[in-house]
Amino acid sequence: MEAVTPAALVFTPHAPRAVVEVRGAVQPTACLNGGETLLPGGASLVLDFGEELVGVLELDVTADAAMTLELVEGEDLEEALLLKDPFAPDHWYHQPRDVLTLAPGTQVARNQGRRAFRFVNVIAHGPGQLRLRRATMTLEHAPVAELGAFACSDALLNDAWAISRRTMKLCMQGFYEDGVKRDGMLWIGDYRVEFLCAHYLFGDAALARRSLEMFAQCRHENGSLSAVALLAGGHMYPRISYLGDLATPGGLHQWVLDNYCADFVSSVWEYVLHTGDPALARELAPVVHRVLNYLGQVDLAAAKGGKNFITDNQPDGKDWWGSRAALAYQIAAAFADGAKIADLLGETTVAENYRAQHRARLPQAAAQFGDPACAACRDDFSPDATRSWHAHAAAFLAGAVTPEQLRTAYSQLQSDPGVRRPMAGFMEFYLLQAWLDAGLVREALDEMRSYYGQMLRSGATTTWELVDRCEPGIDHIVPAGRSHCHGWSAGPAHLLPAKILGVTPTAPGYREVAIRPQLGDLAWAKGEIPTPQGLIRVSLTGPTVGEISLPAGITGTLCLHGRDSVALAGGQSHVFK
Repeated sequence: MEAVTPAALVFTPHAPRAVVEVRGAVQPTACLNGGETLLPGGASLVLDFGEELVGVLELDVTADAAMTLELVEGEDLEEALLLKDPFAPDHWYHQPRDVLTLAPGTQVARNQGRRAFRFVNVIAHGPGQLRLRRATMTLEHAPVAELGAFACSDALLNDAWAISRRTMKLCMQGFYEDGVKRDGMLWIGDYRVEFLCAHYLFGDAALARRSLEMFAQCRHENGSLSAVALLAGGHMYPRISYLGDLATPGGLHQWVLDNYCADFVSSVWEYVLHTGDPALARELAPVVHRVLNYLGQVDLAAAKGGKNFITDNQPDGKDWWGSRAALAYQIAAAFADGAKIADLLGETTVAENYRAQHRARLPQAAAQFGDPACAACRDDFSPDATRSWHAHAAAFLAGAVTPEQLRTAYSQLQSDPGVRRPMAGFMEFYLLQAWLDAGLVREALDEMRSYYGQMLRSGATTTWELVDRCEPGIDHIVPAGRSHCHGWSAGPAHLLPAKILGVTPTAPGYREVAIRPQLGDLAWAKGEIPTPQGLIRVSLTGPTVGEISLPAGITGTLCLHGRDSVALAGGQSHVFK
């Protein structure tokens, strides 16, 4: 099956904003404003487009003789200055670069397929010389409308929300891509966070539906799903030429991650909850049931971290690892969400079976790995195994820990330097979600300032795949292998409006919503949340002071700390103080 492309991408031309590195070029900045930059053989210059972009680069050039032109693209300057691909020939990934053979004369030179970058190193290898008059990068993405909005009294959080929005716009192509430079693929674990962000930004349903249907096509006889939807065309091949021929099924096409199978079930429920599209739940119900049957038979003792499930990047080994306890709770949570899907479809007996499995799995996990309510949950069976925030957050989100218990465990976990903390954006999302839901609002905002602040201080215009706060500056992955526009790290786009403004649906399609504002240490916050019925508008001028506007067709419940709940009617504004 060929890669899926949308009926109509949006194309927007962008010009470079600066020249940041020069070697041997004459009048290097002339090409920025209509003049000519001369590049003799061996000369080069690095163009800075000012922000991450994805699309096709065109150079308006004249070659005075046959020559070779090399383009080295980079999401950061360090990557654009790499003159040699650092990966071995048999590595699955290679540094993006284009080597073009130019005939004499005036022409438009284009890179060989879609690229994602901020910086491009233009290198003239001769034997002739090159005159560069213009460079244009044509940004492309799926057609989306910027419906959601958020702003608050903290400029850093506003910037984190803004780069999250840019990231999601770029990652929404023919399906939800994980990262537009690396890998350009549709992964279940990335999709789950990306959809929650994209719905609060753009009200997306169509691209999410297509992505879920593609996952369902990648099922195996035992009920599991491939972690990445390559079998359904979930890759940008052939437009990302350096990834090789991903159209031929191989190992990656068959890779199953048990926690991603759990994410699929939860993703179907979250899609229906936000879009109000039960038809997809009916369409995918057989797949959901088979996935849950598979998950019910997963042997935790036999599962291998980094192979059968992934939890996060490992700070010491710089590789993927797995918390067996986190997996246990993720599977339990999938059964809880499977019960909600079954309830929606009127499958009462199936729903009760799933709820029973969910209830049974929580004490089983505590007995195997230690009690998360006492901050004692280990990542593995061994008594001396590490502890992590990942496992405790997963336990909370699965319903094994109450908000009060997580707040009590917080200081114990935070004060222990041996407790693993998130590096990958999707696990940072679940940590923040758990803290915010447990009422650790100031703590979550400080965590967000730390995680996204490191990106912003390093000049990020989109969100990174990983942040290692034990190391300064950009993340630790080898420069050409980084992914600095990665949708699973766009969490602020969802978490700030959903948890600070406090707007979450409690019935499919936002027919009913709960509004639980939590300002934490913010002085004010405001925003707009797209729903199938229209925009919900929230303005908070204090912890218990503000205004809420609900569209017709939505009823709400306002929950303020220390006060009785208040019913809100749709089609009008409500002032509270």
